[in-house]
Amino acid sequence: KEEEIFLFVEQMPEFPGGYAALLKYLRDNIIYPTQAKEAGITGTVYVSFIVGKDGSINSVEVLRSVPGGCSDEAVRVIRGMPQWSPGKQLGKPVMVKYNLPIKFNLQ
Repeated sequence: KEEEIFLFVEQMPEFPGGYAALLKYLRDNIIYPTQAKEAGITGTVYVSFIVGKDGSINSVEVLRSVPGGCSDEAVRVIRGMPQWSPGKQLGKPVMVKYNLPIKFNLQ
């Protein structure tokens, strides 16, 4: 039997340290792609992934891409994330699909 993948649960999965720590992780780990930087490309990559029952990150996919290597960089950083606290439904860990926008801005 195939396990259900939830979109919303009673207790959503959480990055270690919470949302502020997730933003810091993204800031500290994203390397703006040279090709995008040189071409002045900016935008938001929307990435979807599944947080497993054990907090692992699986099935990373790009929902909306940005050219110049930005989408590949977003996927690389997501795949390298530490384990999350898993989502819970009725007190039990479950798989949850999580969507995350990652902004690429030149400052």
